[in-house]
Amino acid sequence: MILAILQARMSSTRLPGKVLKTIVGKPMLSLQIERVRRSSLLDKIIVATSTDLSDDPIEHLCHNIGVGCYRGSLDDVLDRFYKAAEKHVPDAVVRLTGDCPLADPEVIDGVISFFQGHGFDYVTNGGKTPTFPDGLDVEIFTFAALRAAWEQAVLPSEREHVTPYIKNRPDVFKTGVFMGVTDRSGMRWTVDEPSDFAFVSRIYEELYHKNPQFKTDDVIKLLQEQPEIAKINTGIQRNEGLKKSLKRDEEFTKMEDANSGQQSRKESLAFQERGKRVIPGLSQLLSKRPDMFSPGVWPGFYSKAKGAEVWDLDGNKYIDMSISGIGANVLGYADPDVNAAVKEAIDSGSSSSLLCPEDVILAELLCRLHPWAEKVRYTRSGGEAMTVAVRIARAYTGRDRIVFCGYHGWHDWYLAANLGAENALGGHHISGLSPSGVPQGLSGTALPFQYNHIEELREIIKLHGKEIGAIVMEPLRGQMPKDGFLEEVRTLADSIGAVLVVDEISAGFRLNSGGAHLKLGLHPDIAVFSKAIGNGFPIAAIIGKADVMDAAQSTFISSTNWTERTGPAAAIATITKHEKYNVAEHLLRMWGIIRNGWEELAGKNDLKVTIGGVLPMGHFTFGYPDSMSMKSLFVQMMLDRGFLASTSYYAMYAHTEQHCSDYLDAVGEVFQKISQYHREGRIQEFMAGKPATVGFRRLA
Repeated sequence: MILAILQARMSSTRLPGKVLKTIVGKPMLSLQIERVRRSSLLDKIIVATSTDLSDDPIEHLCHNIGVGCYRGSLDDVLDRFYKAAEKHVPDAVVRLTGDCPLADPEVIDGVISFFQGHGFDYVTNGGKTPTFPDGLDVEIFTFAALRAAWEQAVLPSEREHVTPYIKNRPDVFKTGVFMGVTDRSGMRWTVDEPSDFAFVSRIYEELYHKNPQFKTDDVIKLLQEQPEIAKINTGIQRNEGLKKSLKRDEEFTKMEDANSGQQSRKESLAFQERGKRVIPGLSQLLSKRPDMFSPGVWPGFYSKAKGAEVWDLDGNKYIDMSISGIGANVLGYADPDVNAAVKEAIDSGSSSSLLCPEDVILAELLCRLHPWAEKVRYTRSGGEAMTVAVRIARAYTGRDRIVFCGYHGWHDWYLAANLGAENALGGHHISGLSPSGVPQGLSGTALPFQYNHIEELREIIKLHGKEIGAIVMEPLRGQMPKDGFLEEVRTLADSIGAVLVVDEISAGFRLNSGGAHLKLGLHPDIAVFSKAIGNGFPIAAIIGKADVMDAAQSTFISSTNWTERTGPAAAIATITKHEKYNVAEHLLRMWGIIRNGWEELAGKNDLKVTIGGVLPMGHFTFGYPDSMSMKSLFVQMMLDRGFLASTSYYAMYAHTEQHCSDYLDAVGEVFQKISQYHREGRIQEFMAGKPATVGFRRLA
């Protein structure tokens, strides 16, 4: 089977909407398809366009004229093209583009015959020495070659233009060039610019009404008779789009800044491109997405991690002074004591038809650390643990509404705050979280108030009082509680019979061996832990008063993997070591060194930075309009100096004072350069990647 795939989209940068611009009363794309359909060797023709809303009219046109249409990625054209072909499993694929309305069916058939007659993997009638007019371009290649390109291609030019990966590897693929009898490569019949469209329109106006099936020879004859037509679009260079993509290739592979050579991260960056093709968003955790740091520079994936050191896929080693597994690895990576406990659990059987005793041992340990708590339930992640806590609170009180303060995960009960609101969560630590997919029926069930603003909580209680099942909050968030704030939250919860749930997922085991609420004198009914208690292994715990926790028996809360053994084993080992070595004191000392260093170095280099965060997990922000570019450059230049670093620092027990000293020496160098480049207006000039994004931001 020979399948023709015609690429078309509305979002052309040089001539937007060109494929549906009207010529002789018909859309240009429709005219091109008319011509392609006259090929005698093509078995099927489909159009491949993008899922972007701007390309809806292309799909409608295809439906109206009876041509198949596949919609895929806007930017990854190779992925779109491959998936368009995949469902048909052709022997070979002919690639056409929607900017060639003078496509010649005889040329198409000539290329196909040449391809079939010589056993090629790839044939073009263009290449480095074209003989056909620019606009009669045809490529044909085996489906196997296309699949190889889809799996392996990483450069922008390879993903945007589909075939460079194939045609640039003659040692792998047998390639050929179909040559014309006469060299007409100087003629421009493609449509990229307004003058191109004017040229093609004139051709159609002169020939189409006389003979809708006019041929290339007819066009040549017309141009000979009326040479002024050919002058309409002279002076435009061939393959401008490819040249721009090749320029992006240079940027993609550029791994040096002006003052220090970057380590090669070619494999790390290539693997990200591979991952994007099969994992939406690339990461399961928004906070680990490379575009949150320095897109095109941040290595993204790791091969090994030990202590405070991380190795990327290229073998580069970094000291990790960034997010420490987004706060999960409180002891450090691959901690020997925790790993030993987990390995023993695995060797003894990580799961069976019976329960593991570690569940009980861990529950007793958590209740000892938190004497107010009497019973415990487990999940394996923080977000689901918060959902369990809210379910228990609703079951206990029989009420639906939840009042909350802070960040509590991705589940429906929480994102419901943004239903029918402009951006309710945006003012409460999270900006830009869409409630798409959250049932509209949950609107009004999640009501936010701000930390230290007790008057907001009072007002909500005044309005909804006995409808509130729980007050959910973090014990602290970027600031310490005002005098009496936490005590009044407790009093207000009691006054309406609501369950007070404290989210210790971020704050827990940072200030002490246990929940931060113990340090702050807050007395909850439920507390939720995850992150630090397992040192990176999946475990979360919901602890609480017996009468409240027993409500879990009146509702359905159950999951197979909540009974596996490695999570509780890791938590027991982590908490035991945390207590034994007073890890919290070490974390706070490391954070103090880093915070003071940031302040001193920013002042020394006349940089405006704001420092905030949850002790001992902090961050700084550049106080400038181009702060995201400055962040990206900071990340890039710190990587050059051997540090995995962003504008956040999450302390680990594995961090030493020497780590902090070496890190701050590097920060001093980088701050000096960023300050200089900012004054000179040259931040973008020294960036190897793109500006970091702001899709997930916690407000102080």
